[in-house]
Order: sequence, then structure tokens, then C-alpha cells
Amino acid sequence: MNDHVPTVDLGLDHHGAAFPTTATLVSAVQELRKEHSDARHGVVLLSASISNAAEIVDLLGSAALEVVTSEVARRTLQHEHLPARLLRASSLGGFLVAVVVERDLARAQVADLMSEVRGLVSAADDQVWPIITVGARLYEEHDDTWSAIRDVRTAVFAAGRHTAGSVLWYEDADERDRPLDLPVIRDLALALEHDPDQFQLHYQPVRDLRNPRLLGAEALLRWEHPELGRISPDRAVEAAERSGLIVPLGRHVLRAALRQTAQWLPQLEEEYRVHVNVSPLELRHAEYADHLEEALLRSGVPAHRVLLEVTETALVSDDISVHHSLARIAELGVCLGVDDFGTGYSSIANLRRMPIDTIKIDRSLVTGIGTSAADFTLARSVLQLVSSMGVMIVAEGIESAVEAAHLRAMGCQVGQGYHLGRPVPAVDFMPAQEHHKRTHTA
Repeated sequence: MNDHVPTVDLGLDHHGAAFPTTATLVSAVQELRKEHSDARHGVVLLSASISNAAEIVDLLGSAALEVVTSEVARRTLQHEHLPARLLRASSLGGFLVAVVVERDLARAQVADLMSEVRGLVSAADDQVWPIITVGARLYEEHDDTWSAIRDVRTAVFAAGRHTAGSVLWYEDADERDRPLDLPVIRDLALALEHDPDQFQLHYQPVRDLRNPRLLGAEALLRWEHPELGRISPDRAVEAAERSGLIVPLGRHVLRAALRQTAQWLPQLEEEYRVHVNVSPLELRHAEYADHLEEALLRSGVPAHRVLLEVTETALVSDDISVHHSLARIAELGVCLGVDDFGTGYSSIANLRRMPIDTIKIDRSLVTGIGTSAADFTLARSVLQLVSSMGVMIVAEGIESAVEAAHLRAMGCQVGQGYHLGRPVPAVDFMPAQEHHKRTHTA
């Protein structure tokens, strides 16, 4: 490579990015379309990110990153057969371009373009290999420009998470791989700090399948936003995990569940346990077990009354910090359970080495056992396999008496699902009434 080839002037200062106005962006794309307006051609938006930007800055400084970004952009814009227009650039290691391609060959031409763009860059008296990750989307005439830009940003974010250095088209991106939900993250932080009453716990009963005896309840998060109404638990947890707020949110849920359990304690049977979900990200914090111990002491709830549910993927991960937390939790006498078993990639041999006493069979293995012989056989095989571990087995997602009966016949003794009870607020759960009902019908 010629070290003296001039780079593209991205129009950047040293504090951020060059952000054209909406009108400028729309005008640039439309102008490019007009110049190549035949039906055979189209405009593709490419959002490029230097995935190893942080490493370049750490090693060579921010000026080197600007040189690298500028050189990569220059190569993109000066391709011999694909006219392109720079729309936006960032000193943090990214840029947005519009490229004219043949519609029928769009993917192949973008792939060829990026293969030619990649290569060593001279910066700060050193050679740098930039890891160029790209999100792509065909821009149609009727498209809203900012929506299209958000789409390619979604694609480049997804590519960066899973396969840095690749090209990902928006239509191929997983819906879960979207940019940070900044408004929800902001409101989540505000609620945790100033208005935690927005968060409530609903409780879903866990019952003995041989009789309606209450063996426990899973504490489920509900967030009532003052303006948006109920925020789905999946959206709230995802925002919390991706922003670092999962730690304070998890502590809030744990403490609330323990406070409520302490109030119910005089009416509870000895077998009763409160089930609380724990994110793997919480377990990576060395102080998690210390906070758990403190919460138990404050509430007065015995450790064996608490079952922490962790996904099987987290349990068999190689993260040493997670394993340390699991060992400390077991030392406290708190029970550990595998949540959503059957959706991950663990083996029974791996799980045997974990300090677990409960496995919750995912609803996907329960749905259909009443109508499909194949589903019935699969569920029975899984239950037989797991029963060899000597742990309590809880079947999730039981929605009919037929499913409950089949599970009983398979030897499963504990279940959870709408057929056995829907999640309800604490005031409507009332274990005391369950206790009263049992003592007067015995």
C-alpha cells in the first residue's frame, strides 16, 4: 500500500461526529438515486464500524483511529465501479455511505467492495489491520431516511455482537439485536432511583401435581410505566442487562421477594420456596453472594426457602466469576435451579457438577404432549434422563388438565403454569388462604 495516498477529509473535530441535517442526508441519497435512476440500479446504505477502534486508540492514540477511519472511507468511496457518497462520519471509528449497486447483484457487489476495502492501514508509524463490520440495507424511494439509517445501525450492531468483521444485511438481522433502547434505559434508571414503586412483583404458584398443595411461587417482575403503561418483562430485563442496570434491578427484585415471603412465613408450609430469577450478569459480580447474604439477614427468611433460577447456559459457562458466585450461594444454603431446561446446550454430566437441586423443564417441551405422540415421547425421555440426577423436577407452562395428567404419569411431581395458577399481585396470591383451606378440609 502507498503510505502517501491522501485520506478522505471526514470533516471531524476531536470531540465527536459530523452529523448532517436530515435534509442534507435525504438530498444526498436522492441525488445519488437520480444520477443512477434506471430500474437496474439501486442505492444501498452501508453503516461501517471499526470494531477494534478501542484497541487502536489504546495502542496508537485517537489521531491514529481517525487516520484509519478516513483511509477505510476513502477506499469505500473510490471504488472503480460502485459510485458512493459519504453521508456521515464519526471520529469514534464509523461512517455511513450510500453506494450504487446493481439490484440483482447487490449482495455480491457489497461483499466484493468490502473485501477490497479491507487491508492494512499505515497510522502513527505502524501498520494497523482494521476490523471492519458493516450493516447493509437497500434504500427504496419511498423509505423514510432516518428509519433506513436506524435499520443499518441495527444490522451493524448485530454483526458486531456476533461476527465482528462481517457484512450483515438488515433483513437477516435478529430482531433482538437492535440498538440500545435509550428511552427505556433512562426511565428504568429514574424509576430505580426515584420511584421504585413502579416495579411490582406478581407471584405464580408452583404446585404438587398429585394434589393442589402449594410448594412455592415464582416472583415475576412487572413494570408499570407512568406514561407508557406496562413495559414487557423481556424489554425491561433486556434494557437492564445491556445498560448495567440489571444489578440494581436484580437487588430490588430479590429484596422485594424476600420481604413478601417474610410476611407470609407464618402461614407457609415447610416445603414452600420463593423462586427468583437471576441474570448471569449479576453472577459475574464478585459481591453478589454478599448482597444475597445481607438480604437474607435483613428479611429473616431462611436460606433454604429461596430458590434462585439461573439459565442452563449460564450454569455451564466457562466464566470463573459465575462459578465462584454459584459456590458461595450454595455455601449460604440457598437453593439453585436450572431455568428453561431444554433450550440451552448443557449436558447432564455438566449439570451434575453444579450445586443445583431443581431443574425446571421448559414449556416448549410440555406444549403438545397432550396432542402429539412425538412430543409426548420427547418429554418423557427428557424427564427420565433428568430424574437420574436426583433433583426436584418442575414442569413449566402447564396449560391444561391433560398436560398435567400426562406429566404425573411420567413421574413428574411438581408443576407451574396457567392451569395451576396465573401470576397475580401479592395481595391476590394469599398463601394464608391456601393454608386455611387445607387445614379445614383435611
